Amino acid sequence: MYEIMLNAATNFYKYDYTCITKLISQRLYDQFHRIYQPLLAAQPTLATEHAKAQESVILEKTSNQAGYKQMATNILMNLKKRPVAQNEQDIGIDGEWVDPATKAQQIVITLEKANKLVLTEEQLKTMGYPSAAELEQQGGDGQTVGSQKACDRCKKTYVVKDVLQESDLNVCQYHHGRMRMVMNRGEKLRLYTCCNESHGSMGCVKGPHVYKDENTQDLHAKIPFISTPEAGAAKESRTVVALDCEMAYTTAGMELVRVTAVDENCQILLDELVFPSHMVIDLNTRYSGIKTLAGAKHNLDSVRKELFKYVDANTILLGHGLENDMNALRLLHPKIIDTVTLYPHPKGLPFRYGLRVLSTKILQKFIQDSTEGHDSFEDAKTCVDLLEKYMKSPQGQKL
Repeated sequence: MYEIMLNAATNFYKYDYTCITKLISQRLYDQFHRIYQPLLAAQPTLATEHAKAQESVILEKTSNQAGYKQMATNILMNLKKRPVAQNEQDIGIDGEWVDPATKAQQIVITLEKANKLVLTEEQLKTMGYPSAAELEQQGGDGQTVGSQKACDRCKKTYVVKDVLQESDLNVCQYHHGRMRMVMNRGEKLRLYTCCNESHGSMGCVKGPHVYKDENTQDLHAKIPFISTPEAGAAKESRTVVALDCEMAYTTAGMELVRVTAVDENCQILLDELVFPSHMVIDLNTRYSGIKTLAGAKHNLDSVRKELFKYVDANTILLGHGLENDMNALRLLHPKIIDTVTLYPHPKGLPFRYGLRVLSTKILQKFIQDSTEGHDSFEDAKTCVDLLEKYMKSPQGQKL
């Protein structure tokens, strides 16, 4: 309901940022006024104060209109679900308030429990996490423009350009969907989920050629890796930080364009768009959900500094297939929990369940339903929920 209202408001005011924030402010006040109704006689300004505080958090954690609207929508939905406050201790903005009925059970993720789930060096190596040992090896192709690459989509070889011509925008023809097996009159057919065409058919989508480096030395040669700061360096360090990154295709392969970090209580620590260091070829909107980088205020260096306010060598980083995020961040870190290993595929690696499958089967929650790409906050929060679920059931749950 709120999403509909926000979209309607956005269209009506033709993306007038001021009008959208005014609408959000009113909606926030309405919800806090409902929640604090029994307390307003004694504290008449409480709803106003918390509505302002809530909006300040949204403004602080987002850098553009799209991010503001998304975060505001999530918070409004959370506030709508909150019961009326029972007493003066039953207050707080979203992200700080804890339901009194579950407060005693709130501390699920502890350092002692989490440390037991940290990946071993062998597991990190098996799953393809970047390591300092790999960086010490010779090699690595630092070339970008003018080099020959295999297209990540159509697999054809092409020459990387720094500036695309109009003719380059439709040279790649590919299927963006996966293959699935269906039965037709007793015959098994392999069809693409994107268009239901059979295996070997011409692609249903056109776009520019793009590529992705997976070799650590190649990644390091283009944009160097760094290690997280030493233990105790983070001023606001957290026990566990869940990460989710979105990447776009550039002349240097895939680069970071958004990073979201939440702590073990799902409080947003960081949610920022990031300017890549090389020219963008394709924002990968179908999966990243990012249509523009307008309003981005960080590059890779500055966004890592923001992250390091909460993360140092003692912090446990959590994610699903987090090796991809670590490559995007060009980050080496010793303490990782990966939900891929918490809920392993019965066939073992390289087979793995997708985050959407785990959320549906383990948490009974549907995620990634949007046709406009992933919500990195939703994905990061889901990883925290999966870790909590695992810790509550030490033997884990088999799918």
